[in-house]
Amino acid sequence: MKKLFFLFALVLFATVVTAQQQPPQRPQMNPATFAKERIAEIAKYVTVTKDDSTKLQKVYDNYLKESATAREDRDKFMKLREDLQKKIEGVLGTEKYKTYRTKFEADPANQRRVRPTGGNQR
Repeated sequence: MKKLFFLFALVLFATVVTAQQQPPQRPQMNPATFAKERIAEIAKYVTVTKDDSTKLQKVYDNYLKESATAREDRDKFMKLREDLQKKIEGVLGTEKYKTYRTKFEADPANQRRVRPTGGNQR
């Protein structure tokens, strides 16, 4: 009985150690799903027409393709993120984009996701 308990404890310990050594894996999201979720998020705050939706779909598809190759280069990845916001603004228009950003940042559900400006940013 002691041997069985010792073996069980050893296996449990080995499993915990192995699990801690592996980095967490983010599941790959389907590009179409990613774009639909982002467009739906924008649509919560401003009206998105069918034409806007089609254009945003293309913007997000291109962003995902480019970001897949830029993940190792932090500066290139950050530049892509900035360009993404400019492209979204180009599709929505300046006024609609400002309205979207204002409402998005004011929404308490998004408070954890919004990074503060200034300070120590990685």
